[in-house]
Amino acid sequence: MASAQTLTLSEAGYVLNRSASTLNKAVDTGVIRAGQRKIGNAVQRVLGPAELRFLRLADELDRDLTPAGRRRLYEALRKLSADTHMVKLGELDLDLARIDSDLKDRLARLDHIRLWVDRDKEQSEAFIRETDVPAHFIAALAREQTVDEILVDYPSLNRTQVEAAIEYAKAYPKRGRPYATRSLKRTLADMADLGVFDADGGSEEAAPRKIP
Repeated sequence: MASAQTLTLSEAGYVLNRSASTLNKAVDTGVIRAGQRKIGNAVQRVLGPAELRFLRLADELDRDLTPAGRRRLYEALRKLSADTHMVKLGELDLDLARIDSDLKDRLARLDHIRLWVDRDKEQSEAFIRETDVPAHFIAALAREQTVDEILVDYPSLNRTQVEAAIEYAKAYPKRGRPYATRSLKRTLADMADLGVFDADGGSEEAAPRKIP
């Protein structure tokens, strides 16, 4: 890994394909150590190259390492330069080139999706670049709709924008009240299919409801 950047737990979770809660637990139980970074008024845990390398490598060596071996591997990685792709563990020389290449690709993907999103600090909202469409809104729709369906509902967006918004939400989860998982257009269409807007009993005018 040529970069010595640190990542928040949600960013690291995206790169490693793990949940932030899993990484939090790894820090709390002493499996790895985390630094701290002040973001606004909050202080967040951050992980560096040694932690990313260790967690990625530990996945592959899970059955071959004792707890003591894991600790020795982690300490060896902590002392290793980010530009060095070999680590010595006892009599073993472990080649990190492939793992570093995988991590580099995922970090590049993280940088790529950030290019498609603008963060509005005043509104505490992330918008797809050059639009007024919140990235987390599109990501929420993707939980129940396909990308193609989203593109039909929002023809001003292209596939790259939609896919970037979905990936962005994985690395930067929305805080606070979640968005709906279906667009208003499809929700109204579903209601129409269920007959919600049909006249009651075929009468010309529905009788007014009495409010107790």
